[in-house]
Amino acid sequence: MDGNGQDAAPPTCRISKGIYKPGRDAANTPNLSKNQQKNQKKRENNNSRTRQQEQQDATAAAQKEAEFKTVVVDENEKKLRNLNKKLFQVQKLKAQVAEGKQLEKNQLDKISTENDLLAEIKKLEL
Repeated sequence: MDGNGQDAAPPTCRISKGIYKPGRDAANTPNLSKNQQKNQKKRENNNSRTRQQEQQDATAAAQKEAEFKTVVVDENEKKLRNLNKKLFQVQKLKAQVAEGKQLEKNQLDKISTENDLLAEIKKLEL
């Protein structure tokens, strides 16, 4: 009862239906206030930015993985070139020995590593 002795009309707002949850029906009702429309646009833009950021992160991760694969290939190629260079030096030293030139101890040690170099080259070529 209100002050006039009459029964008050039941409330027509969402409070009478149970727990009040602001903004619950805002997306479903076409008559949104300007602030509600502005906030809804902000939420939509924020969600789209988040999705775009996730896509960019996924793309960046794929690119990093591809770069890693090329780096590994480049390292193997670099090692292979280095081993071929050493093998060429060993062959030059062998040619000098064949000519009768006296070699130093470190040069003779390099010649003895020829089999190891060939084994490593075969391993990297596979």
